[in-house]
Amino acid sequence: MLDLELRPDDRTEIIKSLTVNDYVEGPLEDTLYGGSEMWVFGKTVKSSEVYIKITLGNENNKTICISFHIAEYPLPYPFK
Repeated sequence: MLDLELRPDDRTEIIKSLTVNDYVEGPLEDTLYGGSEMWVFGKTVKSSEVYIKITLGNENNKTICISFHIAEYPLPYPFK
């Protein structure tokens, strides 16, 4: 987030703005923490493509951002 000069609140707003057009892949199994499924999205932020991985977490909990960084490679968008 430092490279993009974003605050945590900015990240939250970007995640809230995700649409089906930003979808990349998922659901993916959470093999690290044994939690709920993970979903990958991409979003252009300040002219950079950002890789975003989230999980809905456990029931009645907030969405958890697993990963939020400049994409290392171009992301495929099956619904764009």
